[in-house]
Amino acid sequence: MSRGEKRRRRGSFDLLRSLTSAGGGSFDEIAAICERYRAKQADGGEVRMTQDALFERLWNGSAAMEEWTAAVSHGAITHVAENIITVHTTYFCGSVTAIRTSEGLVLIDTAKPETAQQTLDVIRSWDDAPIHTVIFTHGHIDHTSGITVIDAEAERRGLPRPRIIAHRNVARRMQRYEDTHGFNSLVQGQQFNKPGYVYPIGQRRPDEVYDDRMSLFIGGEQIDLFHGRGETDDATFVWLPERRVLASGDFVIWVFPNAGNPRKVQRYAAEWAAALRRMEQLEPAVLIPGHGPVVFGEERAGQMLRDGAEALEHLVRETLALLNRGATLDEILRGVKVPAEYLAKPYLLAKYDDPEFLVRGIYHFYAGWFDGNAAHLKPAQTAELAAELAGLAGGADKLAERALALAGQGQARLAVELAELAGAAMPDDGQIQAIRAEVLRTLIGAESSLMGKAFLAVYEREATRRSKA
Repeated sequence: MSRGEKRRRRGSFDLLRSLTSAGGGSFDEIAAICERYRAKQADGGEVRMTQDALFERLWNGSAAMEEWTAAVSHGAITHVAENIITVHTTYFCGSVTAIRTSEGLVLIDTAKPETAQQTLDVIRSWDDAPIHTVIFTHGHIDHTSGITVIDAEAERRGLPRPRIIAHRNVARRMQRYEDTHGFNSLVQGQQFNKPGYVYPIGQRRPDEVYDDRMSLFIGGEQIDLFHGRGETDDATFVWLPERRVLASGDFVIWVFPNAGNPRKVQRYAAEWAAALRRMEQLEPAVLIPGHGPVVFGEERAGQMLRDGAEALEHLVRETLALLNRGATLDEILRGVKVPAEYLAKPYLLAKYDDPEFLVRGIYHFYAGWFDGNAAHLKPAQTAELAAELAGLAGGADKLAERALALAGQGQARLAVELAELAGAAMPDDGQIQAIRAEVLRTLIGAESSLMGKAFLAVYEREATRRSKA
């Protein structure tokens, strides 16, 4: 086995560990699926994704996205339409779409550093023409950073680098990532359990930008770009009107919309819904999500767009209704829930972001950071509050013991509140920190979203380290 193959295999298995920790199937089960598809490729077979039995099981909810991820982990092609393919590698890397034109290839997104070369190799197995234009659907690295590999190929072949087209705010985002490089590296490492992760910066920025809408005419293809705000403020969805093919970018990601990440900048739930409505009006025959399998058929594409819009609209509408009646954030969080009918959709599962986090984001967008609790406007230092409450309880150990009891009674959230206070009151007490870690593990076990699990796990690991110091 070559070093490159070992590296790719190790990366696939690291990803699978992340997926299983987020609530998928067992590691052994998913690894076995990976091996079956790997064996097929070793025999010279091309993995092509279509509306096959696996897709149907995804659509009806009887298959998990982890199974699809295993199927595409070494590069798979979906033949979208004549002269159009989409390349998939892992769920956590944005899909890359290639359009063949008489002037060269047009790419929608470019993959992330770990999968960029693999993605380009798959494209080259389909067409070896120069890459004429690259469209960034937004500025996240799993969609943009593959441009480095593409530029290197152009240089080796003595060809000009492809032009990059994106919304105006993509360059601003890239600058912000440079300004907050340390923090962004830390948060990305926490979110995906990659200690020491360094966020890549310095990649090439767009050559041409637009504001609301832009139409391109390249080698006989009309390609329309539309701006919307959703997960980011720089997002583009791409429409091929003559083909009725829609590339949504991360407005559609086969899970509940990522509009509430607790450690990222503001998301835009209402405008995300508006963008989905705008896409629905186009009546696409094919929908290429930013992540996950391609959806064929006007009815299914429309349903996916409509359901996502309705779920977001519900959260925004109900949050505003309570906010306008003077409710605090605590009251709003208790009162606003996503109807179960949406969370039961296989493409709206709360496996990545948590709808509760979205409600917080919506509140923050309209009402600022203050939550309506007077004690939080000019709060005491956490350590001071913790010491005072520990004294009232008869000691930090009493708080910790009560936290452990509450966790055992199924009240994990309240348990974590007390455990964190106990830990803040006695940060060097190994027994208290061990209880804190145990209580956090209880809450992690009850979480369905990757973000909820990942960020809680940061503090569980810290408490575990302190317990052994």
